[in-house]
Amino acid sequence: MRELTETERLALFFTKKNILLVTISILVGCFSLSPVAQESTTKPNTWNVILDQERAPFSYQTKQGEIKGVMVDLWNLIGEKSHRRIHFELLDMQHSLHKVQGSDKHIHGGVFSSDNRNANLLFSSPIFTVRSAVFIHNQRLPGVVDFSDIKNITLGVTAGSVEEEFIDKHHPKMMLRIYNNQAQLIEAAVRGDVEAFVVEYQVGMHYLATFSTPDQFRVLTILSAREIRAAVPESNPALLADINQAITTITREELSKITQKWIVQERVEVFPGWILFLLPTALGTLLLFFWYFHTRNLRKKITLQKEKIFEQEKQVLLLTGNMSDWVWTLDADYLFSYSSPSIEKLLGYTTDEIIQQPLNFVMSPREIERLSAHITSVISQAKRGEVIGNQDSTILLDLLHKNGHTVWTESALRIFFDVQGNFTGAQGSTRNISERKHAEDIMRQMAFNDPLTHLPNRRLLTDRIQQAMAACVRNKQYSAVLFLDIDNFKYINDNYGHDNGDNLLQQIALRLSTGLRESDTVARFGGDEFVIVSERLSNDLETAKHQALLIGIKTLELFDRHFYARDAECTITTSIGVALFNDDSRNVNTIIKQADLAMYQAKAKGRNRVIISETNQDV
Repeated sequence: MRELTETERLALFFTKKNILLVTISILVGCFSLSPVAQESTTKPNTWNVILDQERAPFSYQTKQGEIKGVMVDLWNLIGEKSHRRIHFELLDMQHSLHKVQGSDKHIHGGVFSSDNRNANLLFSSPIFTVRSAVFIHNQRLPGVVDFSDIKNITLGVTAGSVEEEFIDKHHPKMMLRIYNNQAQLIEAAVRGDVEAFVVEYQVGMHYLATFSTPDQFRVLTILSAREIRAAVPESNPALLADINQAITTITREELSKITQKWIVQERVEVFPGWILFLLPTALGTLLLFFWYFHTRNLRKKITLQKEKIFEQEKQVLLLTGNMSDWVWTLDADYLFSYSSPSIEKLLGYTTDEIIQQPLNFVMSPREIERLSAHITSVISQAKRGEVIGNQDSTILLDLLHKNGHTVWTESALRIFFDVQGNFTGAQGSTRNISERKHAEDIMRQMAFNDPLTHLPNRRLLTDRIQQAMAACVRNKQYSAVLFLDIDNFKYINDNYGHDNGDNLLQQIALRLSTGLRESDTVARFGGDEFVIVSERLSNDLETAKHQALLIGIKTLELFDRHFYARDAECTITTSIGVALFNDDSRNVNTIIKQADLAMYQAKAKGRNRVIISETNQDV
């Protein structure tokens, strides 16, 4: 075999080297196209988390621009456990929901699920539970004891919140005032724009302490308890699976540590070193002085204390034996452990009959649940460290008398807890307020109802029209005001007398109130003029006009039957003017005036007919 030359050996070497380089390049290329390599380069390392703006202590931004809160700490922990960087963005509630629904790359960090939101979002496993509470002004609404008492009061809510959705669904006639976020809502309440509002309990207490004092408002009731969850667009279930996996890794201890950081804050002061050096000497001196003083005066104090206790016992027995208020105590099992003799005057029971009986022994069924909710709410505050030792409150209760009738009472309660927040007992003083309640009912009747016909008067009519205007804005529907004037009523007064005229007005009021829809409001405007407020008409103008026209025709038909004056049959007709509205852009007086003008057109065209304002449709 021929021996290779130097030039041929070099050529062979470089050829082998090129083959090796090509082979390595192919392997590297294959690796870069493998699923593992693709996953490592395409998997996102940052989660864009959107949180609600001004929702302290859950999420908020400091004056220095830092984003802080319970949800911020929680998502930083989730990011740490899932090896991802978390980028936060704060928006108002409505804007935050819209942004998450419109992008696959965003996560809502803490939101409640609801029927409306379930249509566009996927929700994670629960993170923790938050309660929504109804707050009311203490001075302006002192007599309000139940959610039903604030039907005629404007209620503040946050735009796009589950509280707004809950009120619209379960209390559609409630007047609402909408705010962008919870901080704006509570600041407006403190300013006096609204007398009641609904927010998350922790948020409400935080901002009330920030803008005023927490005792300016009180919690009327817990509206709902919901679980905070993360939310992603319905088009990204893979992202939801990653979030759920990260949430499951959070331990109860880690979650408790984060929440306690924001709910309970301790103030720590550092003493100078020289004070710590002198402290043992000072304490020793004080202890010696105390021991000397204590030994010297112990017997004297014990003697004086015994005399004082004996005198106090005499005073208590004298007081409780003659007082009208009922004084009582409960033990840790909610059993009566003491009762003053005055219970017999209030509820008909003797002290022997009430001792060791449960609390619900004197409660009407409808009040048991409300009082239980109140006590449970206070106990929850104590377990969270918001109440220490005891909590005072005043509550109106409908109690059961021994003979079966109910008694309206007002109770001043003091509820006691141990250091863990567990219920240990309660004491209270209860008085009869039945006469006051009856007087309040009469005053309310006189203030809002016409004394002759017992229909709503002008004041209550104005409120009902304002409620209808608010409902039109919420439901995007039309409502109508029908203005009625009895034809030739002066002739009836002149020929039959005013007494018979008043009796005839009462007959008309009864026929109107029983002959129309339950949802319609009938009011006496004055003299022989009546007004009907008809809500929930169509959202289409022409259809709404037709519906209002039919209501007017039905009202005219109510006058087809005879009325009675001086025990004789008489025929009466009425002229009706109608004004429609579907928003709150006009004031109440403008709408009534528009209907009044339409009524005069009906009079001019021959009476006993209906005319809709600006359409000249008549019957």
